[in-house]
Amino acid sequence: MKPGSKAYWLLSLAAVVLALAAGVAAWLEHRLEQPGARHIAQAQWMTGPGGSFAPLPPEAVATEGPWQTVALPHTWQQPLQAVRDTAPRVTWLQVNLDAMPATPSGLVLYLPRWQTIGRIAVYGDDKLLFRSVGDVVWNGFNHPLWVPLDAHGTVAAPRLLRLRIDSLGSAGGTVSSLWVGPAEVLLPRYRLRRMLQTGLAEVMGMAFLGLGGFAFAVWLLREERTYLLFALFTLLWVLRSQRFHVGLEPLALPSAWFGWMTINAGNALLVTWYAFMCTLVPTAPRWPLKVLLGLLLLSSLVTLPLLSDTAWLNTLAWLPYLVTNLAGIPALLLMAWAAWRHGGREGMVGASIGLLHMPVAWHDWMLQSYLIDPEHIYAWPFSTTLRLGMFLYVILSRYVGAVDTAEQASLHLAERLRAREAELAASYEQLRSVQQRQVLSQERQRLMQDIHDGMGSQLMSALKVAESGGLSEAQMALVLRECIEDLKLTVDSLEPVEADLLLLLATLRYRLAPRLEGSGLRLRWEVVDVPALTWLDPRSALHVLRILQEGISNTLQHAGATELRVATGVADHGVFVLLVDNGQGFQAKQRAGEKTGHGLSNMARRAHAIGGTVAWEAVPGGTQFRLWLPLQAV
Repeated sequence: MKPGSKAYWLLSLAAVVLALAAGVAAWLEHRLEQPGARHIAQAQWMTGPGGSFAPLPPEAVATEGPWQTVALPHTWQQPLQAVRDTAPRVTWLQVNLDAMPATPSGLVLYLPRWQTIGRIAVYGDDKLLFRSVGDVVWNGFNHPLWVPLDAHGTVAAPRLLRLRIDSLGSAGGTVSSLWVGPAEVLLPRYRLRRMLQTGLAEVMGMAFLGLGGFAFAVWLLREERTYLLFALFTLLWVLRSQRFHVGLEPLALPSAWFGWMTINAGNALLVTWYAFMCTLVPTAPRWPLKVLLGLLLLSSLVTLPLLSDTAWLNTLAWLPYLVTNLAGIPALLLMAWAAWRHGGREGMVGASIGLLHMPVAWHDWMLQSYLIDPEHIYAWPFSTTLRLGMFLYVILSRYVGAVDTAEQASLHLAERLRAREAELAASYEQLRSVQQRQVLSQERQRLMQDIHDGMGSQLMSALKVAESGGLSEAQMALVLRECIEDLKLTVDSLEPVEADLLLLLATLRYRLAPRLEGSGLRLRWEVVDVPALTWLDPRSALHVLRILQEGISNTLQHAGATELRVATGVADHGVFVLLVDNGQGFQAKQRAGEKTGHGLSNMARRAHAIGGTVAWEAVPGGTQFRLWLPLQAV
């Protein structure tokens, strides 16, 4: 089962459990007997003209006429024909309390509900004990009545209890059964009723409004119309639900305006809900929304208290309910059909809640119209729980969907990354193989070129001279020895020198020492540490070896020296190698028009190839050869 499906069933289960708990609590409050308390289910009843909407008198007016015995709860229905005379009438209920003993905590009257357009007063032995001061229309019909009968045991308990209800002549009314008994006995029952009728509804309304503020904040950040519509829905719901909470005190605004606000807020709820559902069900038809909006504007305008007189308002009082009943029910059915066709889970949840609200509305309408037991609880405020659950489900569903999408995207990205890494590894391996082949090929070409230019040319020259008979055996041996030394230098250049010039010079000394000793040339080794040459690779090392080899060969062949000094140092952002002999002297520069030897020109060419320079100069007692090399590659 997907997380969204789990959330749907959990929310549905929570709503069912809450509804059952409220139903059980109401049944217990209504049916269970309280020891020590008297449940009054029968009273004397009389009605007639002479009612008033002014604060009822402090004493009960003596009444004469036929009293009837009626069962409680008792309801008097609204006349079927319109009554032009809207003068209030008075309805009396009286109960004899002779058998009720006094208690230290005092006797109280507990009335679960009274409902009409009018006011109520409670008299004990014809003395006023309580009278309503709220609005005539919005008069606290949803608040249970709690009236101390004996001033908490400080005075004698009344023997005769009378309830006076002054109501509009063209309106009906209802009174639930009564409870009389000690305060400590009836208080739990009263608190339970108050919690069911007003307490829970107020708490859920505050939670609903807070969730609406959260939705509005989300809309400010994301600008999704779904959240804005839900925020508007919560505001309208709070305005609509005010009719169930007010009435104990006078209204803060005129009664006509309060009624206009609450009734039209209910119709606006229907319009907002349909627009909200359109965001969840993209395939839902849009024309019902336009019809609902048009009817809302029409009913709101024609019922404005500023634009109409009282008679006109009474004539059009049915219009707002027409919007709810004749237009709202088809809209609910159309949305449910569209949600079923669309198949979206969010839309199905919203449509299901909309359909479940229909029996809730019918129940509350029958309760308001005095068609069922007045001790029932108005269910409309409790339907808020379902709407809260719906929005929480939408948020949870979208959050889970976003998390799933992010996880899928992460997995897809990781898979693509692994594939890319594999491709890069394969490409790198292929590139490394190609580079290795290129390096081997270049190295092979370099060795062939060096052998061809060095030892090869010497062997070819010796071969030609030998063929002509111009070389003696000693000369031929010398040529072959030089070729072997040249080959050894080529091989030495392949060894890793790790940018260490001194290691390269040590290799050269090892290779040339036997030749120097055989020629009678004493070697003075004055080599000191110098910085590493980062650019010194095998090819560059071969250039350095060739240059120094050629310099030493020149000393052996032309200087006639007995001593050769090899030294190193640092100068001019580089290092240098000196070859100083004590021979007859050697001038590198030629006179104008003469060509330089191939050996000297090759030394200069090789030095240029690695960014260095060579120089010769006569010094006192001999000749100095200088090879300068840069610290960094040029």
